[in-house]
Amino acid sequence: MDAMIDYEALIVPHLGDLRKYCYYLTKSRWDAEDLCQETLTKSLVFFLHTTPRVDVKPFLVRVARNLWVDECRKRARRRLHVADESRAYTTDNDYVEVRSAIEWLAERFPRRSIETWLLFHYFGYTMQEIAGAMDCSISAVKSVLFRTRDLLRNRHTLKERRNVVRLDVERWSRAILQDRPQGMLSER
Repeated sequence: MDAMIDYEALIVPHLGDLRKYCYYLTKSRWDAEDLCQETLTKSLVFFLHTTPRVDVKPFLVRVARNLWVDECRKRARRRLHVADESRAYTTDNDYVEVRSAIEWLAERFPRRSIETWLLFHYFGYTMQEIAGAMDCSISAVKSVLFRTRDLLRNRHTLKERRNVVRLDVERWSRAILQDRPQGMLSER
């Protein structure tokens, strides 16, 4: 209980400035309030586990800024499950182009290479996210990406494989057209 009283004594003088800073970062009252609450929660955990030897106001500003940067990065990577208005429909030309590119890949590369390459280069997943989604190690993802890039560089020497699974091609094409990266992964 004493720790909470100490925490409040340290934080209360800076709450107004923290709220203003959060609003400055987010440009939204709702997001600013959420960011302020997250900052207070993080700082509470920090102050409960350590003896505060830092200047409180700069510490709160740094925590808020880091949390906001993390949130912006998540938003940039996060894909909506529901397509927006501009992607609510596709033209036949879009489908034909995507489908033909995916068929070309499927005729020359293994399933795992195609899924890894598309998640990394098209959907912007990190290697760690791909490793988690595909239930493998990061080094395995790096290896698959390296081999796939190498083969693509030498694509004029690639030979067709005939074991193409049309269901995979259709699933990958739909995932790209609907901007749904989770639709890329084969059923395991």
